[in-house]
Amino acid sequence: MSDEEEWTEAPSASYLDSPFRGAARDTGRGPVDAHSEAVRELLAELYSDEMEEALSELLEETAALHAEHAAALVGASASEAAEQPVRERLEALADQAERYLEALAEAAGEADTRSLTEAELESVFESVAPPAALGESPAFEQFFGALKNFAKKAVSGAVNLAKKGVQAVKTGVQAVAKVMPIGLILRQLRPIVQPLLTRVLKIGIGRLPAPVRPIATQLARQLLREAPMTEAEEAEASESAESHAPAAQALGAEPTPAALLSLELAGATAGLLLARDESEGEAWAAEAAQSLSGGAGEAYGRQSPATEAEALAEARERFTEALSRLPDGGDPRPALEEFLPVVMAALPIVRKIIQIAGRQNVVGALSNLLAALIGKFTGPRNARILATAIADTGLKLLSLETAAEAPERLAASALAATAEDTVRQLAQLPAEELEDPVRLEVAAGKAFNVAAAANIPSTLLREDLEETEARGVKGMWVPLPRGAKGQLRYKKYSRVFEVEVGAKQAATLRTGGGTPLATVLRDQFRVRAFPVRLKIHLYEAGAHTWARQIQAAEQRGAGRGGARLLALLPLTRQAADSLLGHPGLGMAQVPKVVKGRQLPRGVRLYGIELADRQSGSDRARAAGGGAEAPEQLRRPTEARVTVDARAGQESLTIALHLAEERAQEILRSAGTPPAVGPFLGALASALAESTATALLGGEGRSVRVFREAHEQSSHLSPADEGEELVSSLPPRLREAIAEGLKRAAGQAFAQYFKGRVDEFVRALQDPRDGVTLVVTLPGAPLVGIVTGILGRRLPSRSEVSRAIGALAAEPAAKVEVKAGRHRG
Repeated sequence: MSDEEEWTEAPSASYLDSPFRGAARDTGRGPVDAHSEAVRELLAELYSDEMEEALSELLEETAALHAEHAAALVGASASEAAEQPVRERLEALADQAERYLEALAEAAGEADTRSLTEAELESVFESVAPPAALGESPAFEQFFGALKNFAKKAVSGAVNLAKKGVQAVKTGVQAVAKVMPIGLILRQLRPIVQPLLTRVLKIGIGRLPAPVRPIATQLARQLLREAPMTEAEEAEASESAESHAPAAQALGAEPTPAALLSLELAGATAGLLLARDESEGEAWAAEAAQSLSGGAGEAYGRQSPATEAEALAEARERFTEALSRLPDGGDPRPALEEFLPVVMAALPIVRKIIQIAGRQNVVGALSNLLAALIGKFTGPRNARILATAIADTGLKLLSLETAAEAPERLAASALAATAEDTVRQLAQLPAEELEDPVRLEVAAGKAFNVAAAANIPSTLLREDLEETEARGVKGMWVPLPRGAKGQLRYKKYSRVFEVEVGAKQAATLRTGGGTPLATVLRDQFRVRAFPVRLKIHLYEAGAHTWARQIQAAEQRGAGRGGARLLALLPLTRQAADSLLGHPGLGMAQVPKVVKGRQLPRGVRLYGIELADRQSGSDRARAAGGGAEAPEQLRRPTEARVTVDARAGQESLTIALHLAEERAQEILRSAGTPPAVGPFLGALASALAESTATALLGGEGRSVRVFREAHEQSSHLSPADEGEELVSSLPPRLREAIAEGLKRAAGQAFAQYFKGRVDEFVRALQDPRDGVTLVVTLPGAPLVGIVTGILGRRLPSRSEVSRAIGALAAEPAAKVEVKAGRHRG
């Protein structure tokens, strides 16, 4: 029996199948020399998952603000006009960040990397406070915290370079062990802040095309002195990126924009530290700035997400207008023949099929079929029937105005959504079904039924329609925002469900990151008793939509169909059945929803509101404050796992962050004064839940992997490597590793807290949110298994058992107790 068969199930889809991954593993450039080794070590040292997280928050906030400004404007230039205030806001952030780095540089003076002790260096950074004027934005505050720690990493990297005296970038001359003034190092970071935030703006507002290859690779290739990609390699990378993108996005099997930005920031900074002199540093800074800002146009596709969305919106508006003007008995085929190709152009799989089967054949067949199906509701007389049903079933239930929309237009809008969703349903089918005319007709009929069940009021559908999503429920999916011609940000189900959720039910339902709903409600929203009454709102994401954009739009509309959402969670069939009793409203296969990445087109989500008390925002306003509620900033209890496979440092670290509510609950369970037994019992429960989430139920980005410099990919962050690891593990192997880590960490905590519970109490008294317990486990055997898995070798069950046994028996475990949230 093979090792893979021993674990019963094959590995799930993972990064190992991505077209770029294999190339990253083996560049084909020959053995790694000392220069490359040193550069890779520097890149790994400069990578910051804290910066990745901060950039992710900035991207979400930028996208939401841009959508909010665009919603207040009208006309074709609304999106561009909305860009200006968002740009000015990020420029203000860049200005403050540059001033902050300058203040740090002045505080450091002429002290060099050898003259200051670690404590003295820490004192320099603590002596300069981040700008208080930007405190109204949690994302800005988080960015400054990450920038401060990244600057420390840069200084540390310079210290290590000075010790090694590595070769200068782009030269073959051995550099002397440079001793750089700390102030100079910090000033060198200033020129790359503005380009970094320019890139955040472009991605956030959809003005930057998706890269056909990671831009970080360009900088890394130069630093590592690798030959540039040939034209053939460029073409192959471009074609692979386009054909694999939909599958990669659906699986979450691609780095997030924030992860790529964090890697690029590391590459840009590494080049500055490696520059031989000031002129070389300036030249590198200019090149890195262009790459960071997204100016390296040759690395990108030709069309940005915003341009693609605008083209589709314009076509959707023309189609809607054409349908609304049809007379009774009018033929919708000419309008369909113009609209369908634009929808298909946004779907790479359909584009390829059209190339094979012929554009006219596919478009013509679909147009004929759809014309016969939607023709029932075209023309003024029939449109009024559909419009009345939409108003009663959809808009009125969401408290949306209907008087301003003509019946013909209201009906045409629903038919346009049905036609568009029919094509998108077809895009999910195997190519052979769409190439054959007979099979295409059958598939299109089925796809139309699915689309009609979502976009046409149930009162107008057959009672025996198999595709009906929620039988007996008066509801439909309504495109939003209303009144924005052609624009579609998301759809909302017109029925809002009010349900009672018990403790077991809340523990079973999970967020996109795998965290139980019960943990989110307790830690972020202070729900301490079950059952709890919730209002459940249902959503479907449009193209190029961020989760924060939906939340912001709903909050703007609170009181007139909107909602102040506590969280957005994936609407699986299990969640739809458990919460609503209608599994058909959920998705059988939910694309991976990852923070810091745009929502996959068509993914369904459910938002929750507390039904029996005010939301945090309401309480803040009632108290006279206009700021967001404090709970918006809190993170739930979670575990982060770090695997360090570098020689001499082999270890596994678990950082268990206990949110304030959970930490207080654990302490209360221990009694007064706290007794060790009950304390450890409650702590073990939190550890088990969080470790399982990190490795079993989550998106995989709670795990980081650090490997030897020559093994670490130049364009995958340690968090990307962790995601690759988790997604490539068979489920039973994941369970075995999670159980082993939980047992070893539990034993370490039990040993440490005998007589030391007071340390936990003191950390909890700190004003920062919660407590983080960090346990470092020397574990060379299990680390070796992890690196073997990344090298595509699955271990045997006996190997894993022995490695976990050695880990649990390790007496040299180190435990730290820290106030607030830390990553380990």
